[in-house]
Amino acid sequence: MKPKLSQVFLHNEQTLEKISKAVNASKSDVVFEIGGGKGVLTKYLVKAAKKVIVCELDEKLVPFIKEYTLNIINKSILKTEFPKEVTLIVGNIPYHLSGKITEKVLREAKRAVILYQKEFADRLVARPGSKDYSRISVLAQTLSNPRLLFDVNRHDFTPVPKVDSTLVEFTPKKNEYDEGFFKFISIIFQFKNKTLKNALINGRRHWTKEQDKRKLKPLIDKLVDRKVVTLSVEELKKEYKKIKRLI
Repeated sequence: MKPKLSQVFLHNEQTLEKISKAVNASKSDVVFEIGGGKGVLTKYLVKAAKKVIVCELDEKLVPFIKEYTLNIINKSILKTEFPKEVTLIVGNIPYHLSGKITEKVLREAKRAVILYQKEFADRLVARPGSKDYSRISVLAQTLSNPRLLFDVNRHDFTPVPKVDSTLVEFTPKKNEYDEGFFKFISIIFQFKNKTLKNALINGRRHWTKEQDKRKLKPLIDKLVDRKVVTLSVEELKKEYKKIKRLI
């Protein structure tokens, strides 16, 4: 085990079969698996899919994966480009990288089925006004239709983590990744319990140019006077359009 990699390995065969059925790969799919571990899920994927490519950082685990596929990328997923042929992304990912990996996956606009820490999974589908509603909620719901499939008990893993997990499916939407919009979201959700106007004023050092400060007040005055956390994805898009030329 390498603690710095947040490694936990699924060992319950019934759970692995259940995950494989939820992934529902077909013979037309090229699957990209994030974190192959010892190949326990890979062995199911290769039976169902046209091809399986596994990204695994720990070189000591590569021999286990080679029993099932030779299509192995031995480096960090954050430093890896998804091959164009990939149609489906699957992963039991390191929990401390959940945010970064999720954003990378969602940019791909592919169907994905990923296992998360339960608390993080709840944030992906959180609704406006709830305590879990956050930047990652908006990101996930703008670019996909995230759906919680089922929970996985912590005792299905070795070593046993401190939390349960949840399998999440992402079905992509047609929306393209908008750097400006997500910069806007990143700024305002640092102050999500403030009004949108105050959130932007508090975060202006991150986004306004010195020469644009005189243009700031008339634009902010046009924004809705509500707390950031209460605004839906569609409402946030509408408000962003009012101020996008300064982002």
